[in-house]
Amino acid sequence: MKKPSFMIRAQAALETFRYGFPGDSKRLPFQWPAWRQLQPQWHLIDLQSYVDEGFAMNSLVYSAIMYKVRAMIPAPLRAYTGDPGYPEALSPAHPLSKLVNRPNDHQSWTEFHNQNIVYLNLDGNVYIYKDRKHKEMHSFRPDRMYVIPNKKKKRAELKGFIYVPEGGSIYDGIPFLPKDIIHIKLPNPGDPLEGMGYGLSPLSPAARTVDVDNMVTSFINVFFESGTMMTGVLSYDVPLRESVVTTIKERWKEKHGGYENWDIGVLDRGGKYNRLGLTFEEMGFAEIDSRNECRILGPFGIPPILIGSRVGLERSTYSNYGEARKACWEDTLVPEIRLFEVEYQHHLTGRNAFVKFDLSQVPALQKDLPVQISAAYTLWQMGVPADQALTATGLRIGKVPNGELPYGGAPPPGLGRGQEQGPRTDAEDDSWGQRALAGGNGRDLLTEKI
Repeated sequence: MKKPSFMIRAQAALETFRYGFPGDSKRLPFQWPAWRQLQPQWHLIDLQSYVDEGFAMNSLVYSAIMYKVRAMIPAPLRAYTGDPGYPEALSPAHPLSKLVNRPNDHQSWTEFHNQNIVYLNLDGNVYIYKDRKHKEMHSFRPDRMYVIPNKKKKRAELKGFIYVPEGGSIYDGIPFLPKDIIHIKLPNPGDPLEGMGYGLSPLSPAARTVDVDNMVTSFINVFFESGTMMTGVLSYDVPLRESVVTTIKERWKEKHGGYENWDIGVLDRGGKYNRLGLTFEEMGFAEIDSRNECRILGPFGIPPILIGSRVGLERSTYSNYGEARKACWEDTLVPEIRLFEVEYQHHLTGRNAFVKFDLSQVPALQKDLPVQISAAYTLWQMGVPADQALTATGLRIGKVPNGELPYGGAPPPGLGRGQEQGPRTDAEDDSWGQRALAGGNGRDLLTEKI
């Protein structure tokens, strides 16, 4: 078949740009191959092996994930109304407040969100079922949920999901529509469904390093349990019969076998001991441990000092523990929370009601209030309207109408010049600083606090 000329391809591209794709203005440019259509997609990982060999066996994996779990407890999801910039908490009796406080009968919000954090960091996917009838939310095990692409010649989207109970086959699965499932996932650049499939587990790039760390731990465990590894050879200057060799080995093992019996050995009749095995220092266990810690904790985004790992304590001190905790919140935990938040805000909506994570009680994110007040006060002195000064410095005192000051009274010298007056020049007297902002009598709330 002859390849279309450049002009023909350019014209087709221009028409697509102007009028969209033929037949359906919302149709996406990609389609699934026939062998994927309406077929459950295979999972990228074996979640159970990640649970058994990672979360349940490796202390670094467990510590990194559980640090996230514990750290996020002071940041619950809450229901609000009003202006998103200055939200007002909904009554506890409001249905949305009840839902986020108790997602289902057997879980509080803390338990529910903790479970989802573990799922996301082990599997890279979270599936939450919205039970509209009972007004509940339930989180499914990711390895029991399967993504189903739609048929050919339709808009590129998902047909739905299938939940397969434990011990059942795909034919025993329970189907769900996409609108009934909140699918939260981490980025997967190799997703064949163009971002509609499975997310990539952060444990995947660290899996081999986790195996190495587990094998090192097993080696040390076996070494101290038996102490019979080939670390040396007993040699004699005379030939020995097999029965004599057996007797020497049994006596040596009986006398010095196991780390409890390690002692000074004594050999007679010209016997010599030659060391064969390497010491722990020669095997570089310290370097291996440091390498494993960095490569395992890196994908989770947790600074080593926060979980008390060796490399973290060697290269940091408790004096900068607070900075590490703040950096972890800003670089890892807040973005992970936002990943949940945007999906919750899309799926959990009401009449003038929305949900949002409350970060106000997170110790690592608390700002220095005196510094904020001082900064807002300085901006106000420079002529910035009070409401803008409050917003710029992150102070949440409330709305200040149109730059006016909340309370009556003349402002202190140098405060608030009206924007129409323009900047002060050296030739001007300082009387403008005594005028009230916006033609009012006003005193800033910040001034009163100071």
